[in-house]
Amino acid sequence: MALTVFLFAKRLKRIGISVGEFLKLLMRSIRSRPLAVLRTEVQDVLGQRRVRRNSYAAVMHVTIFASYIMLTLGTALIAVQHDLTDRLFHVTFLYGYFYLVEKFLLDTAALGLIAGVIMAAVRRYSVRPSYLGTRPYARIAYGSLLVMAFTGLLLEATRELAYPISWAWWTYAGHILADGIAPLVSGAQIGTYQTVWIIHVAAAFTFMGTAFLTLLDHVLILPINLALQAGRVPGALRLPFRLEDLLEDENASTAAGFANPADLDITRKFMLDSCINCGRCEAVCPATATGRPLSPRKLIQALRTDLRDDSSGDGDLFIRNVLEEDTVWSCLTCGACQNECPVWIDQPGVIVDMRRFLNDEGRLDAAKTGALRQLERNQNPLGQPAHLRATWIAAEGLPTIAEMPNPDYLYWLGCMASFDERSKNIAVSVIRLLRHAGVSIATLGNLEVCSGEFQRKLGDELGFQTRAIEIIETLRNAGVKKILTHCPHCFVTFSRDYMSLGAEFEVIHHSQLLAELLADGRIKVPFKEENQRLTFHDPCNLGRLSGEFDAPRNIAKELAGDGFIELERSGDRSFCCGAGGANYFYKVPQDESVSGARLAQAVNVKADTLATACPFCLSMLEDAASATGDDVARPRVADLAELLAEALTLNR
Repeated sequence: MALTVFLFAKRLKRIGISVGEFLKLLMRSIRSRPLAVLRTEVQDVLGQRRVRRNSYAAVMHVTIFASYIMLTLGTALIAVQHDLTDRLFHVTFLYGYFYLVEKFLLDTAALGLIAGVIMAAVRRYSVRPSYLGTRPYARIAYGSLLVMAFTGLLLEATRELAYPISWAWWTYAGHILADGIAPLVSGAQIGTYQTVWIIHVAAAFTFMGTAFLTLLDHVLILPINLALQAGRVPGALRLPFRLEDLLEDENASTAAGFANPADLDITRKFMLDSCINCGRCEAVCPATATGRPLSPRKLIQALRTDLRDDSSGDGDLFIRNVLEEDTVWSCLTCGACQNECPVWIDQPGVIVDMRRFLNDEGRLDAAKTGALRQLERNQNPLGQPAHLRATWIAAEGLPTIAEMPNPDYLYWLGCMASFDERSKNIAVSVIRLLRHAGVSIATLGNLEVCSGEFQRKLGDELGFQTRAIEIIETLRNAGVKKILTHCPHCFVTFSRDYMSLGAEFEVIHHSQLLAELLADGRIKVPFKEENQRLTFHDPCNLGRLSGEFDAPRNIAKELAGDGFIELERSGDRSFCCGAGGANYFYKVPQDESVSGARLAQAVNVKADTLATACPFCLSMLEDAASATGDDVARPRVADLAELLAEALTLNR
């Protein structure tokens, strides 16, 4: 224990954290959100929630973890009785069926530990996945666990041979082993027992003394980091400053990102150092899968190594070639990596902070700078004149909020539906469906501007907050209480980012509202197209980052019934369309397009229609379909609102 404490303190010092500061931070984190910490520890430490996603690794890890916990508890019970209750109070509790069941469970746990460690060794040294990183002294960890478990069974076997018992079959593994070794230890049972005991204790102390130096360090590090990260909202970016505070303090800094890992705060330094190099993030990353110069595992490991070495005096991490700039721009901020990470590392948040640094330094290329310049000039990144934003909605008879002051919802159209001809049909479908259901909506008209979601993902935090505060004020002045949007990028910006800046309104996505109207019977689908195979692509901002999976599927199932099929990557493990993280507005090196890889997954399930609920996903996937050869049966790509309006013949 003393060695573990010493090594932990040394580890903190290596990354520039004092033990006192860290303990204060940890206690403050636990006290400020005890229920969130407890829930996270139960789900992700005891319940192994994220580890259980991979079938082989899940069986392996859960078997080792559960077996070790059982053996530890069983040994603790024996120690408590022998050294405490019996010695001090002459009280025993390990007898009768309770004792027999305990012995049975301990034998089972020992066998489980052996099986789990063998599975781990096979996975690491024989059938090693390409994404699995290296860990120090793995052989010591595996060896000490195997020796502990096997010698524990040998102790039972030699004890039975020395002192036969009538209930030996309750310790079934030791009993079978006793039969096997009986000829080998005949006449030397006591001496063999003592020798095995020494080996067992030596293995146990080797395990405890070296655990913090091996791949088993996560046994301690993981629960601590989860306590620091508990309550973090998936995909929520750090708020480096508040613009209103800057206005009150002229000396306050607008620096938002970091030039070197050494510049990070204690929580994020420890988070980086907690990476166990398991590669689960890399296995699900769409950027890695399509040959972009990004592996979230390698990125975090590079930052971790640099943090420990601290060479920040030689320039920022890009100048020092710790990372390439293309690496951070390859990220789609889709959240797949952080959704898989058992240690709760916030890879997208770290990447956006590095983008913020590059933006502050003026190191953006022409495409990114051009999109931001168009936003400043025309209030949209698509380069369209601002006065054209609301011209087309007149044909649909949609009023502005000035003309209809108290609608059921303010309909936030977003830049794509305002200027992109293909995306306009989503808005038209929504308008006609809501009119059919008797739901009143109005728009801001030409007062609507870009929500700034892509601006924030490009690292322009100051510009984003300036824009957000202006929009919030416009909505307040208009008396807006409820906002409807069909764009998940706008949805997550309004429902999460703006709320952190003081906004107070209800936000609903069009799939959620349409699903409610279907459930209430205000919209009825005449018949289901069950002969058509319909699948659904989960937009990252709606699904993984906002937790909405049911509403769009309820619509899809109303449309297709038994014809609805799931993609292999669906739900919270969906595969990004390629537009996330502002990637819609620039290009990075890649072996294949992310949208093409996603479309191929729809082709693989032989879908006739690929539905989505995001204008960016629609654009990316339709482009991918157009680029597919004529020899491939390409699915039609459409928004759920379009399909629903067609089913009701509202778009004919």
